Amino acid sequence: MSLLSTKDPRPSPAIGQGRPDRFAPLYPPDLDRLRVAWAHLRMAGPPADYALTRPEVDHPDPRRRFARRTIQEITCNGDRLALIDKVSPHSLHDLMVTEVSTPTKATPDAVEPLTGRCLWRTGLNFVRFVSEPEVMNGFGLVDGQLHLALNCDPNTGDRESVQAAKQFHLHLLYWEDAVLEALRGAERLAPVTDPRVRRQAIDPLTFLGAHLIYEAIAGLDLGIRGARLVRPDDALTIRGQRPIGCLIELPGWEVLANPDFEDLIRRLHRHLDRMSADLLEVFTGQRTPPPPWRRHGLLPPMEIAAGIASLPLSAEVQAGLRHLARALEDLPEKVARRLRGAGPARRRHLMTLNLPAYAMNLYAPIRNRRGAPLGQASRVHLTLQPKLFSGIGGAGLLSLGGIPSVRVLRNAGRLTPREWHRRTAFQRRFAAFNQTQCDDDPALRFEPIRHFANPHLGWV
Repeated sequence: MSLLSTKDPRPSPAIGQGRPDRFAPLYPPDLDRLRVAWAHLRMAGPPADYALTRPEVDHPDPRRRFARRTIQEITCNGDRLALIDKVSPHSLHDLMVTEVSTPTKATPDAVEPLTGRCLWRTGLNFVRFVSEPEVMNGFGLVDGQLHLALNCDPNTGDRESVQAAKQFHLHLLYWEDAVLEALRGAERLAPVTDPRVRRQAIDPLTFLGAHLIYEAIAGLDLGIRGARLVRPDDALTIRGQRPIGCLIELPGWEVLANPDFEDLIRRLHRHLDRMSADLLEVFTGQRTPPPPWRRHGLLPPMEIAAGIASLPLSAEVQAGLRHLARALEDLPEKVARRLRGAGPARRRHLMTLNLPAYAMNLYAPIRNRRGAPLGQASRVHLTLQPKLFSGIGGAGLLSLGGIPSVRVLRNAGRLTPREWHRRTAFQRRFAAFNQTQCDDDPALRFEPIRHFANPHLGWV
């Protein structure tokens, strides 16, 4: 699928602002009532000496790219995972666990089951770690919130993507109560008039996609006792009573240690992959992604309409797909060449991602309190958000502090070396905790935990 307005290449105004946005029919009529915080949560970047160098950015081997930031490596049979200190953090207390084998393995079904199980156990151990009273008190984590975020976009190799690093990886994110205080100034969407900001933060597939995924997986056996797929309700989402995206409720965090959970994530990805290929075929007649800086041409409107009618979807979702078909336009090669040299904001506004592109988040909608920590949550949300235009992944655009849509603005200033050392103390302590929790699996081999020397040398 592709979009560019060849009749008027200027960005469309926001809904209700001047010329109507052609994607307006895809959104709930009361969308402007949605509470958002897109300029409130700011995270400083690393000390200057820790910034990425050009060789680190360009090197094809992820182990070389992440060399200064690797806290620990974990061998999982033929795969290799690494705990990474992120160069552009989404929160002060965060890490990334990523697959670092070559060639790149970008999706949940590309890695070995053991690798996926280790990744999800590491996510569970992060929840357990921040729930420890000593850790909560020592690092000021009382009343904070947590997210585990996985982005998947293996086929977009040109424009900015929800999965900037194509390795299969999971973000481990924790925000302290003092940081969440900034969200008290959240406002309704209505005052946000910048069309590019709105399209990036509220992707055209945000609401339609939740219904589409729900219907695509409605017959799927989740394979986990107590888990349930929740029917989307746009009104509840607008009111903040339901997270954005397709929702699966899980009966607590401990399910992440169950091999059936890894299998569920693998099967969910395969369903989304097939659904994406089906939609691409309906809209373009093709089932495989186009080459970089190209997008398949759209079929004639009557053919698209007939293809939509043949899909096993409700009348409401089919109507939404017809609205989408009317909004999309072809991306001529000469215009794609111009976009290649344009700024990121213009590319993100006019050029689609290549499906499947989605963000997956896991979080408990409670605070981390003494006596009732996050690890004891009886209900955990697993959300799936498909993306068509938005290059913001699940680590940078999420439900947080009771606000349905929060955007993390990264690299807002710089942390001092002393502040970064405190951050790395948290990370190193977690690495030791995670290894202890996983010692019961002889198939995993943990390399020695490294020490953070200084911003110039990194972890050695």
